[in-house]
Amino acid sequence: MPSLTIGTAGHVDHGKSALVEALTGTHPDRLIEEQERGMTIDLGFAFMPLRDGTEVPIIDVPGHERFLKTMVAGVSGIHLVLFVVAADEGVMQQTVEHLGTVRLMGIEDGIIVLTKCDLVDEEWLLLVEEDVRRLVTGTFLEAAPVCRVSSVTGEGIPELKAQVARSLAAVRPRQDTGLFRLPIDRAFTMKGFGTIVAGTVTSGSVGVDDPVELLPARLPVRVRGLQTHSRQIDRATAGQRAALNLANVKVTEVERGHELSVPGYLVPTLMLDARLQVLDSLDAPLTNRTRIRLHKGTAEVMGRVLLLDRETLEPGETGYVQFRLEGPVVAERYERFIIRGFSSMRLLGGGQVLDVYPQKHRRFRESVLDSLRTVETADPPALVEQVMRESYGTNRVRSIHGIVQATNLTKEAVAGIVERFVTDGRFIRFSGGTVIHRDWSERLRTDILDQLGRLHAEFRLKETLSKESVRARLSSPIDEAVYDTMLRDLARDGLVELVGSDARLPGHVVTLTPQEQRIRERMEGLLLADGAVMVSMTDLLNSLHDERPEPVKAVLGYLLDQGVVIDLGERLLVHRDTLGRIRQALIEYLEAHGTVRASEFKDYLNISRSHATVLLDYFCDRGLTHREAGTHRLANVEA
Repeated sequence: MPSLTIGTAGHVDHGKSALVEALTGTHPDRLIEEQERGMTIDLGFAFMPLRDGTEVPIIDVPGHERFLKTMVAGVSGIHLVLFVVAADEGVMQQTVEHLGTVRLMGIEDGIIVLTKCDLVDEEWLLLVEEDVRRLVTGTFLEAAPVCRVSSVTGEGIPELKAQVARSLAAVRPRQDTGLFRLPIDRAFTMKGFGTIVAGTVTSGSVGVDDPVELLPARLPVRVRGLQTHSRQIDRATAGQRAALNLANVKVTEVERGHELSVPGYLVPTLMLDARLQVLDSLDAPLTNRTRIRLHKGTAEVMGRVLLLDRETLEPGETGYVQFRLEGPVVAERYERFIIRGFSSMRLLGGGQVLDVYPQKHRRFRESVLDSLRTVETADPPALVEQVMRESYGTNRVRSIHGIVQATNLTKEAVAGIVERFVTDGRFIRFSGGTVIHRDWSERLRTDILDQLGRLHAEFRLKETLSKESVRARLSSPIDEAVYDTMLRDLARDGLVELVGSDARLPGHVVTLTPQEQRIRERMEGLLLADGAVMVSMTDLLNSLHDERPEPVKAVLGYLLDQGVVIDLGERLLVHRDTLGRIRQALIEYLEAHGTVRASEFKDYLNISRSHATVLLDYFCDRGLTHREAGTHRLANVEA
């Protein structure tokens, strides 16, 4: 039998804790306050032995409405519910509320237990049973077995134990992603051990010395030891109740509602898209932006509910919503939750998470609603494709791990689906193993070409454009490695030409207008004038003050790009023909004299010392010469 957990549910003082003690021999109320008041206020735990020698944990939850938050934390980890109704009181307010909670949390198996049967006669008992049957009509408990017991006299307890064993054998194990998760419902310290946390493993397994992550803080911790029912174990598996001794974390950093998981699997979020069903017993409809308490796993977080497909949710209705939360939570797709009123704290409804990492939505957007409808009923391949098609930003390109995070399918399932989609062309795979949906790949290719065209038009005197300037203009951010791959693919297809770190559209040719040609000729004339060696950029621009500044700057940029004009640094410009003559003069001087100082080169060229220094530094930086004790010596004539 897989590891399973039993839980109780029912109205306060209907005998849940006494029933657990009768089944296990252990009273679950561990707090002195609970024992003094005779009322469970926190989760209680005990283990029920079965005939085959196995022991099944039972979680006893509080019945009082003030502790519904704690009750939800207990219900989140159970597979079989003992739905308790006291025979002497029958159905009460919390009976109804607890039934709604276990239904909305997705519990599918249960036993109806009528307690305190020693206090009533048969006729009254029949009336109570009929009342309970009426309550559970249309729920998962409609055909559930009914057991009549008395925890005081022991009446019916052996029969209930036998029924529990039969019901557990029929429970269908929940789908296990294979990735470890444990919602924490207890955290405490133990002398000599340090921080201890406890909960029910909902998926995967964990072993001693395994690295895990405490969420939502994303704090890396290590499992130092494991126990179940006071027994040391090496590994805890899905469905198993376990206590974990954690290293690298203080107990003050852990609380109920936190979770443990494999590092990097769950990412905290402040928004959830979901399908929400409100209780048909509500007195008024649920309105847009109602402030609520969301319960998921053992966590409670405040937030507001945004109704995406209607103005109000009437009692009993179901609709698509987005939760805008006031604190971070972690969740998986299709995980169950309930919501309570923020002030009243009464149960309002519950449902399933459909998207853990959504964008902010506007209401009544048909594209958003279509997407939610699709993922709600999608089989695994359709879910993977929808997630990849609806991704945004850098999430359009995902690894296998990223798709597992987004879909909460197993790694093996995702890998098989991705391989099939790559083969049939729906996904494009990059060298690192990441993939993108074909639709997004085509859109990105088109976007790259469009932006290249726009930049060519905007900077028409540039023959090529930096790849990065094009990437910065894309309508959606894209990883640099993926972008480079797409550029290479476009170049392979003849749609782009790559020139070093630049790119251009094939056939792009720079043509100067008559005005620009005139400006070019004037600039070159100034730089090649008799006696001119180099000209400051400021003087050059001032000499063309009668021309409009925009084309002057554009033409200067063009001449610099073409290498016709050389920027020596310090805003000093020289024509390439002049620089070529100076280079040859420098080589001849050094061949004749061996070394040269700035003062000597100044006299040789009849220029200022500062200009001579700039020129010598320029040629040295390019390897023609090298410095030696304040002089320059020829390094390589061929450089």
